Amino acid sequence: KHNAYIATQGPLPETFGDFWRMVWEQRSATVVMMTKLEEKSRVKCDQYWPSRGTETYGMIQVTLLDTIELATFCVRNFCLHKNGSSEKREVRQFQFTAWPDHGVPEYPTPFLAFLRRVKTCNPPDAGPVVVHCSAGVGRTGCFIVIDAMLERIKHEKTVDIYGHVTLMRSQRNYMVQTEDQYIFIHDALLEAVACGTTEVMARNLYSYIQKLTQVETGEHITGMELEFKRLANSKAHTSRFISANLPCNKFKNRLVNIMPYETTRVCLQPIRGVEGSDYVNASFIDGYRQQKAYIATQGPLAETTEDFWRMLWENNSTIVVMLTKLREMGREKCHQYWPAERSARYQYFVVDPMAEYNMPQYILREFKVTDARDGQSRTVRQFQFTDWPEQGVPKSGEGFIDFIGQVHKTKEQFGQDGPISVHCSAGVGRTGVFITLSIVLERMRYEGVVDIFQTVKMLRTQRPAMVQTEDEYQFCYQAALEYLGSFDHYAT
Repeated sequence: KHNAYIATQGPLPETFGDFWRMVWEQRSATVVMMTKLEEKSRVKCDQYWPSRGTETYGMIQVTLLDTIELATFCVRNFCLHKNGSSEKREVRQFQFTAWPDHGVPEYPTPFLAFLRRVKTCNPPDAGPVVVHCSAGVGRTGCFIVIDAMLERIKHEKTVDIYGHVTLMRSQRNYMVQTEDQYIFIHDALLEAVACGTTEVMARNLYSYIQKLTQVETGEHITGMELEFKRLANSKAHTSRFISANLPCNKFKNRLVNIMPYETTRVCLQPIRGVEGSDYVNASFIDGYRQQKAYIATQGPLAETTEDFWRMLWENNSTIVVMLTKLREMGREKCHQYWPAERSARYQYFVVDPMAEYNMPQYILREFKVTDARDGQSRTVRQFQFTDWPEQGVPKSGEGFIDFIGQVHKTKEQFGQDGPISVHCSAGVGRTGVFITLSIVLERMRYEGVVDIFQTVKMLRTQRPAMVQTEDEYQFCYQAALEYLGSFDHYAT
C-alpha cells in the first residue's frame, strides 16, 4: 500500500503541536511507539500525551480515555478534537516496552504478538500508521519492514528484505540502523512464517480444537501433535545456561537437563565467600499484565531448601503453588521444605506453621516466616494441588481452573507485590500448565481471544521445556474450552 506508514522521530516539546496536527491531517488512527521514554537514564522521547484528562498541543486537544498495561506493551486510547471543528476522533497508541536498551530482543516472539495486536486494531479505512522510536529510523525501520513483509508474504508468498530496506532508505535515510536489527528482521519473519497463525476468537475455540484433533491430510499425525512439535523447533544454545552449569551449582539441579536460562534466572543475593550462593534453579516468567509475575522453579532438594526460602524472602514472594505430591510413582518428586508441626529454621529464616486447611482439591498451608537477622516477619501461603494424577493429566480442567482462580484471588487479597512462586518437580511441566492457563484465561476474559501455541512459545523463551508433554499441551486447550463453557453468554 502506498504511504502505509509515517516514520518519525520521538516528538520534542517544541514539536508536540506539529506531531498531533500531523496525526489529525493524515487521519491516522494508530501510533506505534517503539521506545520507552527513558533508557539508560537518557531521555529517548518526551511524553507527548496527557497522563490523565486533557491537554492541548497547538490546535489539537488530546484526552486520555484509558490505558491498558500488559507485560510487554501498553495501549492508550485518546480522543482528539481540533479547535474550531466539531469532529472528534479516536487514536490508539501502542507502546512496545520490551525492546532492550542495548541491541535487539533475544526472541522475536513478544514483538510479533505486539505487531498482531496493532494490526487487529487498525481500522481498514484509516490513514497511515505513525511509527516512531527516538530518531525514527532504527526500531521504526524494523517495525515497518517486518509488517510490510508479512503483508507481502500473505498476498504474494515471496519476501525481499534487502529490496524493501533499500526502498525505504530512498524514502528516509538510515532506515534499519544496525546489522543486529537487520538480522532481527530475518529472525522475526522466519518465526512468523514457521509458526503461522494460531490465535483463535474464543467463540471459535471449539471448532478449532475439533480440527486440531483430526489427522492432517498427507501427515500421519494430528494437528495437535504437529503444533506441539513445532514448538520444539527453536533450540537453546548451551551458552544460555552459564551459572547452572558451574561445578559448584550442578548438584543443585534436580534434573541435569532442566536448567534456568542465564538471562531470566532468579539471582539470590550472594553470600560473601560462598561460591555459587547466588544460584537457584528458578526463572522469572512474565504474566499477562505484568513482567516477572511468576517464578517457575523446581521442587526443592534437601540441599536447596534454604536457598528456596531465601528466594521467597528476597523477591517478596508470599504465595507458593505446589503441583506435585512429595512422592509419586515411588520416587521423590520434591523434598518436604516446610515444617509440619513446630517451627524450623532454614539458614536465616524461622518458619512457623500457623494453619492448614484441607480442601477437596488442594491443601492450603499458612506459615509465618521471620528473618532472624532483623526480626521482620511475613505470612507465606502455600497452595498444594492434590488432584493431579501421578500419570498423565487431570480428566477435566474444571478443578484446576478453580484452583488457579483461588490462587490469584488470594494474591489480590493478601499478596505482596512479589511474584507467585510455582513449582512441581522439575518446574517446567505442570508448572508450565499453571502459568500458561493463568495467562490464557485472563486474556480470554479481556480480549476474547486464545492463543495456546504462542503463550507456550513465549514461556519457553523464559524457561526451557515449559509445558513438557503433548498431553499437557492438549490439556491447556481442553481447560480453556471448559473455562469458556463456564460463561453462559459464550456457550457453544
